[in-house]
Amino acid sequence: MKNIPIHASIEGQHATVDTDWLAIMATLKKRGLEQEELMLVYAQLTSYLRVTTRGLTLSKIVGDTSIEGVTREPKISSQDFIGMVSP
Repeated sequence: MKNIPIHASIEGQHATVDTDWLAIMATLKKRGLEQEELMLVYAQLTSYLRVTTRGLTLSKIVGDTSIEGVTREPKISSQDFIGMVSP
């Protein structure tokens, strides 16, 4: 499972926080979800479905949005790129 950015809120509330899958997964484990259930929640989130479980409402942040300091994109240097296109 890859780390993905997520909107999370306490069930029934309008206020949301931006977090990531690894943090939510740890919270859900503490709340009693088994590995198979975690995999199902992850599959639903990556399909852009809104998931409500264990008092939390979760949804994947649309697009290639990253949360500063939480998720990040790998960096490729220009030298790496030149090496990929050289004959």
